[in-house]
Amino acid sequence: MKGYHMRSLKSLRAAGIAALLATGSAGIASAADMMAPPPPPPPVMAPAPMDVGGGFYLRGDVGLGLYSHRPIDTSPPLAGLATVNSTVNGTAFVGIGAGYQFNSFFRADLTGEYRGHTNHRHNDSFTTVAGNGSNLITGKVGGFVGLANGYVDLGTWNRITPFLGAGIGAASMSMTNSRDIGFGVAAGSTASAPDKSTTRLAWALHAGVGYDLTANLKAEAAYRYLHIGNVTTGSFACTPVCAPFKATVHNLASHDLKVGLRYTFSDMIAPMYAPGPLVRKY
Repeated sequence: MKGYHMRSLKSLRAAGIAALLATGSAGIASAADMMAPPPPPPPVMAPAPMDVGGGFYLRGDVGLGLYSHRPIDTSPPLAGLATVNSTVNGTAFVGIGAGYQFNSFFRADLTGEYRGHTNHRHNDSFTTVAGNGSNLITGKVGGFVGLANGYVDLGTWNRITPFLGAGIGAASMSMTNSRDIGFGVAAGSTASAPDKSTTRLAWALHAGVGYDLTANLKAEAAYRYLHIGNVTTGSFACTPVCAPFKATVHNLASHDLKVGLRYTFSDMIAPMYAPGPLVRKY
C-alpha cells in the first residue's frame, strides 16, 4: 500500500512539472507573439531641389524696322536748297543677348544686333541766277546697336506674360556708297563721299508678350521704339569744283517688330531620397 502511494505521488509530481513546463512555454510564445516589431530607422530628409543656373538666360531675335527721321540736310548748308523728299527704307535686323531673371517680375539683359544696310535717298531743288537745278543724294545706312535693357513682367495667364521695358546704349551706324548727282543747271556735276561711321547714344522702349513653350524656353513677340540719332556721310568732293559738304540724317529712329526665343538655365536637380527600411517576413 505504501508503495502504491509513493508511485501515485511521483506520477502527480511528474504531471505537475509537465503542466508547469507547458504553461511556461505557452506564456513565452504568447509574449513573443505579442511583442511589437522594432521601430523603423529615423527618416532621412531629402535635400531641397538645387537651382543650378539661377535665372541666367540667353536670347536671340530677328525683326523688321521702319525708319523715321527728319529730312536729310547738308553741312555747310548749300544756298538756295529746298528739300523735295527724303527717305530711308526699312531694314531687317538680327540680335543676340544674355540676361538674368531676378524674380518673377523683373529681368535685365545685354543685347547686340546688326541692322542691315538699306537705301537712303534725298532730293532737293535750288534756284540760281543761272536757272533751276536739283541734287539727288543716295547711299546706304546700317550698322550695329548695343543696349542694356530692363523689363517688368506683368504676370502670367495661360502661359502668356505681357511685359514693358526700356534700354539704353549706343548705335554705331555707317553711311556707305554715298553719291550726289546734279540736274538742271547742275547737270554733269557729280560727287562721292567716303564711307563714314557715326556712334551715338541710343535708347529704346519695349512692349510685348512672352509665351511659355516649356518650363525653360519662351517665345517673344514685341514692338520696340529705337532712337538712333544723327547719322552723317563723309565729305563729298565734287566734279567739277564745288565746296566740300556732308549730308546728315537727323533724329533717325526705328519702329521695330521683332520675334525671338529666350532660354533660361534654371533646371532643378531631382532630390535623392533615402531607400526605405528592409523588412523581413517569416
